[in-house]
Amino acid sequence: MGYAAVLVAALIAYIMADRQEPLVLLWLLIMVPVFGVLLQRAAMRGSEINCQIQGTCRMGQKVVLNLVLKRKSRLPLGSVKVHIIFENVLYGSQNELEAWLQPDEQKDMAFTYIYGAEDCGNVKIRVPDVEYQDVFGLFAFRRPADLIQEILVYPPEIRLNMELLKRPETKSFGDMYNQKRGQDISEVSGLRDYVPGDAMNSIHWKLSGKLDELIVREFGQPSNYNTLILYEMMKKNREREVPSSCNNAVLALTAALSMGMLELNLEHNVGRIQGKDYQIVPVYSMDTYEQMQMNLLCLPVAEEINGLDTVYSFMKGNLRNEYTKMIYITSCYEENTVRQLAREVDLTVLQVMQGRKSAYISSAGYTVISIDVDTYQETMNSITI
Repeated sequence: MGYAAVLVAALIAYIMADRQEPLVLLWLLIMVPVFGVLLQRAAMRGSEINCQIQGTCRMGQKVVLNLVLKRKSRLPLGSVKVHIIFENVLYGSQNELEAWLQPDEQKDMAFTYIYGAEDCGNVKIRVPDVEYQDVFGLFAFRRPADLIQEILVYPPEIRLNMELLKRPETKSFGDMYNQKRGQDISEVSGLRDYVPGDAMNSIHWKLSGKLDELIVREFGQPSNYNTLILYEMMKKNREREVPSSCNNAVLALTAALSMGMLELNLEHNVGRIQGKDYQIVPVYSMDTYEQMQMNLLCLPVAEEINGLDTVYSFMKGNLRNEYTKMIYITSCYEENTVRQLAREVDLTVLQVMQGRKSAYISSAGYTVISIDVDTYQETMNSITI
């Protein structure tokens, strides 16, 4: 706008004064942009933008993003604006940045940015276009770049000392028997008080009549377990917003439990259920563990999940016949449905909570371990399942 005002002023001066000096100035003002455009196009020829960043990091770490504009020409070039988009595939979030590369005596122009990995996930770094300004700052030329880099942000590393009350069977080591309960699921292994929701055919009617209160028979559980670590991630549960910190903790606990089982030479499965969509990965080696982590970081978080849907999908599908031990990791659960699930499998629930201290609750047929999202990285060093 300033340059246009000067041009108009020179034109008015020439008309009013009718002298050659304003005319010369007017022609110079007209030729400067033309010269700038020609110089800019020549300086841009053969230039290319490169982006470099390390391929992986842990959540909370800071990594260096390097942008370099390589030029074949040494002709003067003005400032260069680079449009950068950080897209977290897991959470579907985007952050944008405008980086300015300033000309100097060097042929290449560089920019360094410190990226803080605040959330887990597969982060795509895109440079859709680059804007070149001429040396006079009068014009800008935008050219597509179509540059994409990726960085995998892993959850915080938790080293768990894991103890299993009932050790599952593995394909490699053969039968391992449950020392506390029998192999025959029709064998009564214990008695306990009735809890609403218990099956009527499990009530010990004769003993209940003598004690004048309902007593339930506990039957033997098979020790040849096929284990599933079922994790659940969501942005909203009914009307309650679920913060990304809770989902990050779910990922960290899932990875830590899977590694703990792998170190105990226990084959297992890790996955999630969203409606009718099942994503389950068997884990029996470091290669399959890495594949499982890729699934954790690259499958988008569900917009909204009702905890009832996950449990009902499990019980209605074929999965109930495939697994006898489950570790259910979630930020919310519904007690009645979990009680029903505990009749199908040996169940442990890990509930990630915000603003509540960690706690251990043993209920009828299942265990709930409440985990504080703000302190789990420091306090979670051992677990009994």
